[in-house]
Amino acid sequence: MLLQSFDNLQPGNHQHCIACRDYTNGLFYSYGESSFKVDIKCACMPDTILHAAHPQHLLNHVTRWDLLGDVNSWRLTCAAGCDEHITAYHCYRCSDSSCDFIVHVKCAVLPASISSRRWDEHHTLLLTYDATLNRPGDFYCDQCETQMNPRSWMYHCRPCDISFHPKCFPTTSGEYRNMKLGQEYNVNAETHPHPLTFQLLTTKLCCDSCGEKVHGEEGFYCALCNFFICRRYRCGEKMIENGDMKAVD
Repeated sequence: MLLQSFDNLQPGNHQHCIACRDYTNGLFYSYGESSFKVDIKCACMPDTILHAAHPQHLLNHVTRWDLLGDVNSWRLTCAAGCDEHITAYHCYRCSDSSCDFIVHVKCAVLPASISSRRWDEHHTLLLTYDATLNRPGDFYCDQCETQMNPRSWMYHCRPCDISFHPKCFPTTSGEYRNMKLGQEYNVNAETHPHPLTFQLLTTKLCCDSCGEKVHGEEGFYCALCNFFICRRYRCGEKMIENGDMKAVD
């Protein structure tokens, strides 16, 4: 196993971690020339943990390949209620053979609390497990406005009565939580007069270069002008390749 690092000056250089399947562009371990890449956070997870959602037993790390060979894996579901198949990611499984508790590694390492200035300026949002939330009736995620399973793990503010899917905070508990954002780039003055920052688009719907809908995705943003160039359709990467945009050292 070789410890490597992506070039942060090249924002297109990132991979999916084989363990959590989230994007990573920082330190990672690789195995030879294969596609096997593990984000350093996942690689450093202990073999055994005690989790607040299941304090009665220790949890042992199991790989997705171990689970694929388990004849009982078809009846197991992630305790976080994330709706992803249990064999999609590496997991932590209860050490007691009579207990079916199992949770994806990516769910087990969700932050215990997060802050959101947009939704709650006065309280932190706490990661809430089904056993600690007694809320009758149907309720919805205040971010994506879709109905939530009351037994799934969620971020919740009890005084304000608001709840969120973990995936709806992409940079703290969603798919971009292992991504290093914030790199600044100088651009050709004919394209835009101010530097752009590599980040997620949260303030508008479309890319100012290609016009495609890219809300919530990676790209290059100017807060002064609310100007955005996307990465999905390689608008920003083409500018880097042409020398029209360069990272600030």
